[in-house]
Amino acid sequence: MFGFFKKKKPTNALEAFIFAVYGNPPPPKTAKLDEAIQITHEELLMGVVSREEVAKLATDLNAGPIPYSTHDLALSVALNFFKQPDLVPRLRGAQLVARFKAVDWMSQKKVVPPLVQSFEDVLYKLYKPGL
Repeated sequence: MFGFFKKKKPTNALEAFIFAVYGNPPPPKTAKLDEAIQITHEELLMGVVSREEVAKLATDLNAGPIPYSTHDLALSVALNFFKQPDLVPRLRGAQLVARFKAVDWMSQKKVVPPLVQSFEDVLYKLYKPGL
């Protein structure tokens, strides 16, 4: 009636992505950077990647416009490392644990489902049995 409930139209592809994944309007950022770094390094990557590398990428991603939760940020950071071809052999053991954690976090509503789906799709393609 007065335009109070109109949703904002995305102005670029990134904003369209954010609206699709997080809703319109998206929630505020809630990521706790230090906790996301610890979760990524210890629980998702099982210490294979240095804490310094994890911290740098987590800090960079957290500075962007995506309204990450702590666990969203951890999954996003881990995914970047899981996708690096030179790390695939070293992360083969960690990826299965990370996939189970992602599904568990989704059931606890700690992460958004589209992120978990993307995480699973990418890791399945890269780490599927027989490769």
